[in-house]
Amino acid sequence: MKTMEEYSNSLEREDMLSVKKFFHKLVRNWYWFMIVGIIGVGLGYLKTQVTAPAYKLESLFLIKTDNKGGLRMDFPLPSAFGGNINLQNNIGIITSYSINRQVMENLDWSTSWYHELMFRNEELYKNEPYDVLFDRNAMNLEGIPVYVQMLDSTNYRIIVDEKTMYYGREIEIKIDQRGVFGEIFENDYFHFTLYPKNVKRGETYFFTFNNFEGLVRNYSGRLMIEETEEQADLIRLSMVDEVPQKAADYLNELSRVYLTYELREKNHASATTIDFIDSQLKDVIDTLKVAGNNFTSFRSRNQIVDMSQEGGIIVQRLVDLDTERSMIQSHLDYYKNLQQYLDDTEKMKQVVAPSVVGIVDDALNNLVVHLSDLYRQREVISYTAQEKNPKLILIGNEIEMVKRNLRENLKNLINNAIIQVQGLDRRIEKVNQQLTAYPKTEQQLMNMKRMYDLNNELYTFLLKKRAEAAITHASNVSDTQVLDEARPELASRLGPNLVINVAGGMLAGLFIPFVVIMLATYFYDRIKSAEDIEEYSDIPVIGNIVNTGIGAEFLAAIDNPRSAIAESFRELRTNLQFVAPKKNNECTIIGVNSVISGEGKSFTSANLASMIALNNKKVLLVDCDLRKPSLHNRLKYKNKEGLSTYLTDFSTFEDIFRQTRVDNLQFVSAGPIPPNPSELLENGKFEELIDRCRNIFDYIVFDNPPLSIVSDGIIIGQKVDINLFVTRQDYSKKNEVKFIDHVHRKKSMKNPGIVLNDIHVSKHAHVGSYGADYSYKKKSSYYYFESSPSYTG
Repeated sequence: MKTMEEYSNSLEREDMLSVKKFFHKLVRNWYWFMIVGIIGVGLGYLKTQVTAPAYKLESLFLIKTDNKGGLRMDFPLPSAFGGNINLQNNIGIITSYSINRQVMENLDWSTSWYHELMFRNEELYKNEPYDVLFDRNAMNLEGIPVYVQMLDSTNYRIIVDEKTMYYGREIEIKIDQRGVFGEIFENDYFHFTLYPKNVKRGETYFFTFNNFEGLVRNYSGRLMIEETEEQADLIRLSMVDEVPQKAADYLNELSRVYLTYELREKNHASATTIDFIDSQLKDVIDTLKVAGNNFTSFRSRNQIVDMSQEGGIIVQRLVDLDTERSMIQSHLDYYKNLQQYLDDTEKMKQVVAPSVVGIVDDALNNLVVHLSDLYRQREVISYTAQEKNPKLILIGNEIEMVKRNLRENLKNLINNAIIQVQGLDRRIEKVNQQLTAYPKTEQQLMNMKRMYDLNNELYTFLLKKRAEAAITHASNVSDTQVLDEARPELASRLGPNLVINVAGGMLAGLFIPFVVIMLATYFYDRIKSAEDIEEYSDIPVIGNIVNTGIGAEFLAAIDNPRSAIAESFRELRTNLQFVAPKKNNECTIIGVNSVISGEGKSFTSANLASMIALNNKKVLLVDCDLRKPSLHNRLKYKNKEGLSTYLTDFSTFEDIFRQTRVDNLQFVSAGPIPPNPSELLENGKFEELIDRCRNIFDYIVFDNPPLSIVSDGIIIGQKVDINLFVTRQDYSKKNEVKFIDHVHRKKSMKNPGIVLNDIHVSKHAHVGSYGADYSYKKKSSYYYFESSPSYTG
């Protein structure tokens, strides 16, 4: 019994043998590595030539999230960019469709010119050979290459040959038409005017009318934005393009459009406040002017220089009360308007801060500013997100929560304001009653003075607020600063890289054959060598029959006695004694079997019998395949009498033997095909034939039918001394070896041995040059033989 160490060493040797076999297979297929490797190098070079160069440009933004720029007012203004700016919101704005559309409109890339090279087209950005003028409302098919050839200084030629979709159907456009520089070129599909600019004679150029929406989607999709660090306020914009100058122009124009948008949004709140105050001032100025004129005229008309001291006190009290009531009434009107605007996003954007109308409620101020910011954030995110986007849903939920809080707050504020107005009305009524004690003329003067002072104080208050809003508007600066503009000279080339492409092509060329060979080796289920047989069976491999490709004779070992195939059968003849040593002068019976047809069973049995006969042994070759006999045709004998006629008593023992052209070798054909072969082999006559032949011949070789098809081979195999199983290289499957091993383990056939037939030395280097030399190794109580390289026959 093997020890664990011996078993481990055995596994190690088997692994090493597998690796060596795979390595030999790689070496034998070296030409595939060379061919595919050269193809890979060629494809890598071709890819370099075909692929347009790619350049990466970058620009760096600083976004100030603390909003320290500008002067502070004593009231907050709602702004999407005020307070704590969300960096992700700014990224969303930069990548939004509206911003990128504005960029494309400013750049006006309506046409693109190209120069045809051998493998690709080169875009001529800012080096266009012609100027194209056209009416944007005119008909010009987009995306169609329009080739222009300059004929002379006056004329040119237009060539178009393309298929495109036109109003939902595919059309073919073929144009070959002349045009004159400076005159309109017009047909059913195009309407433009050309002017020569940087034309080189003999060169072919073409241009396309670009699809505006497609350009916006293309460039906004290629725009890459990344935050430099988690805590930093820096974002890096980058873009990859074939033309560095084009990418630089786009990034820089995007910076300008974004800064303009940001400053416009920041100024929106202060501008709204100024407009609101101006509208209020207009009414107050008119009212103040009328009140002042009335007061002056009344005093002149009634020759009243001044009011009494007590009357002045009463008037001042009324003015104070009226001013307070006017302020509270304005608050009440603001509350009611704000209550109505809560569900109107557009009107909420126009609402001024509560502090503008003198409301100092911090809770209300914070809620209004926060709600306005949320509306703007939702608008920004909606540029690039769908309705079911989680961020939009969260902002929507937060808006609803703020609106609920604001409604509750407004409800309380409105009730308090109404109570305050009613209280002030009662106090004003009491003071008015005191005026009744004064003469009528003085009462009128007091009322006029009261109206004038009221409007004058309101006018002063509004002027102060307007000045504050104007200062804020003037001091607004952008929270974003462009630290590094995109510069074409700083563009980094990303590809194509000739060295990388060629090296990658070569590696792919080496890797593909390696993978194919590895997969073929793994999934290949046919026998390649004796090692494959030994992997699935303990039966010894006692012969390797090589195929040298010399001649097509059936008895190759006889017709070519000095060939490698003859040497293979000599080795097989010698090795039979290790399977079942011959005892004295007893006859040895050999059964030659195969699992399926086509493995060379008949060829092996005939040549083995012939080789034994050459050794001065009397040999009988019997075709036992009673179902599909073929051996008589190979040996060129008639099949009228044979084994089947003897088993059915139609022929005598002496009538079935035929002398072959090989001395000492006689042959018994299968005879006519009987209806019941299995029954004939078990009727006792077959054993009688064997017993009589044992006394005449030294060796008897049975050519048996395939084992997997019928049971005849098993019946005959139980009556012989040695059972040879023929397998064929690259034909027999590994499952067949398992079947042979299964038959052996059931003890159905004794003294088995396997012969590997049709070995092509060029296919498997580990088999040997020809034939096989054998060293002996003990394995499962059998002697088996390892093949090793021999000499070339």
